[in-house]
Amino acid sequence: MVVTPEGKLSRYFYGIDYAPGDLKFGLMDSAENKVGNPAERLLLYCFHYDPASGKYGLAILNVIRLGGIATILGMGLMGFVFWRRNRADKV
Repeated sequence: MVVTPEGKLSRYFYGIDYAPGDLKFGLMDSAENKVGNPAERLLLYCFHYDPASGKYGLAILNVIRLGGIATILGMGLMGFVFWRRNRADKV
């Protein structure tokens, strides 16, 4: 069982053998993202707890959103670099 700082039950993992990643995500969830580094929090954004299976699973929609944001940022960076190079060539 994983408990929040307020004393509420946050997660209940069934069985006696827990996946280390699931336990880590459970602790991060229950601590309101105060545990773990930014990369782990980003990873937690891509995984959600499935009460039916009792495990964390990939939330594909969030992965696609992050991919879209990365694509837009990459295109913006490329546009800026090309604009700067074109401007430098004219001078």
